[in-house]
Amino acid sequence: MHAGGTSTATREATEGRSSPWRLGLPGLATLAVTYGFGRYGYGLFLPRFQADFGGSAGALGAVTSIGYLGELVALGIVGWWAGRRSPRLPIGVGLGCAGIGMLLIAVAPTTWVLVVGVAVSGMSPGWVWTPYSDVVQDTVAPSARAHALSMISTGTTFGVILAGPAALFAADSRWRWVWLGAAVAALLVTGWTMRVLPAASTRSTRPREQARWRELALRPDAWPLFVAAASSGLVGASYWSFAGVAVATANGGNQHVAPALWTVIGIAGTVGVLTGRFVRRHGLRAVFVSAQIVLSASTAVLWLAPAGWGFALTSALLYGAGFMVGGTLLSVWSSTVFEDHPTRGFSVVVLFITLGAVAGPAALGLVVDHAGFATAFAVATLLALATSVALPRRSQDNCDA
Repeated sequence: MHAGGTSTATREATEGRSSPWRLGLPGLATLAVTYGFGRYGYGLFLPRFQADFGGSAGALGAVTSIGYLGELVALGIVGWWAGRRSPRLPIGVGLGCAGIGMLLIAVAPTTWVLVVGVAVSGMSPGWVWTPYSDVVQDTVAPSARAHALSMISTGTTFGVILAGPAALFAADSRWRWVWLGAAVAALLVTGWTMRVLPAASTRSTRPREQARWRELALRPDAWPLFVAAASSGLVGASYWSFAGVAVATANGGNQHVAPALWTVIGIAGTVGVLTGRFVRRHGLRAVFVSAQIVLSASTAVLWLAPAGWGFALTSALLYGAGFMVGGTLLSVWSSTVFEDHPTRGFSVVVLFITLGAVAGPAALGLVVDHAGFATAFAVATLLALATSVALPRRSQDNCDA
């Protein structure tokens, strides 16, 4: 009787499961629009915005913190909705924010309209990333979940790959056409995503997601994950905000260096798709430490030798690999810690990422204005290295990735 029940449960667990590609590809496109362009594209265009709207690099870079504050609000709503409404709702709202925000950036006549556009677009990641944890948990076979999560999380890098060449086109006022095209892309991805995602909340999600926020946040085995998430947000947001203008400044104002930087970041970041395979072969701890070392090396290059194309592109290569593997690892790591309530648990993780991202551009923007780019990247380097001690527990190390 027990054996028969086990066979039935196994069969029910695998029947009707979606291919990781069916959810992974539109999820990848969603993050490409919301993160890869709507969030991180701003830093790439920062020299152009500074030329057109004025203001210091530190002040304009700190504008990204406004978007991260909006993301905090979105995360709270998404966590409350988890298990109550279809994931289509928050993901659709997030793509709508990306499209509207990028449209405002495209037509902005003043700095204030630009700020509003950045803030609205910057909210979008808070709506879209965490609901995919539920979708994957409930519709993809367990053996394919890490692959699906890696594919979705790596969407950021594909958006960055497109943003780099687009910035080369964006001389003078043509940058407005780039952001208008991105807004149209957000609309198209919305239509694709709404067709693929389940129309209603799955029954299996509801009982799991009743865990209270406080219960999740106070779990001892989750705190290394939260520390890593906050550091990822702070270092990552600071790099995206200031690396482009830093290398342009160090190379005599050359406007072609930053787009090349972003393109290399995107290409190198495609290695994030293999994060699940890396974890399965080497374990969470080894992959996490390796990613932190590579990430710190990328910021150290901009600290010690930002001038010259070779150094700038080396930094981009290291950053793309370290940041995307590290960021993708957070979603895989979270799935092992919060297996019974994936969306709400990962919402707490992304909350810590966002808190770090709010602090990063604002705090290091002050450092840039008072002590220069080199000092800011020195701080980022030391923080990334220090974060490598926030290791996953050994019981989580060999997760079924």
